[in-house]
Amino acid sequence: MKKIVIWIVMQFLYRGMKVLYKNDTRIKNELDGWNSNKIICLKVLHGPSINIEYTYGKGLKKTNKEADILIVFKSINSAFLVFIGMQSVKQAYLEHRFYLKGDIYESMRFVRCVDLVETYLFPRFMTKRILNHSEKKYKPTLLIYMKSIFTF
Repeated sequence: MKKIVIWIVMQFLYRGMKVLYKNDTRIKNELDGWNSNKIICLKVLHGPSINIEYTYGKGLKKTNKEADILIVFKSINSAFLVFIGMQSVKQAYLEHRFYLKGDIYESMRFVRCVDLVETYLFPRFMTKRILNHSEKKYKPTLLIYMKSIFTF
């Protein structure tokens, strides 16, 4: 059951980031700071994974290519806490719940984007607990959800 929930959240994270790349300049600016064709992989040991490729000016797409940045959660339980918003990515990193392969500076761009996507997709009471700052929403949450679900 936890694997299914993690997979669903991964899909919404990807879709939300893809939609917000076009609708929130903060995400566009973060990702445009990467080199073109940067590939990041989110993976859970013995669980789901997703490879996301960024292309400058075009945004994000799923891919099967080898990742430049690899974020691997060490267990289903560790990933579950992060993906359902019970624990922040930063806290999970401090507790060694995942490991990172690749450029840490480049991966922080991705984490900042994840924080922004969580601002839109999670209710305020959850984001207050997992984010140490409050981000402004430039588009209504319902609009982002609708675009994430129906524009693919």
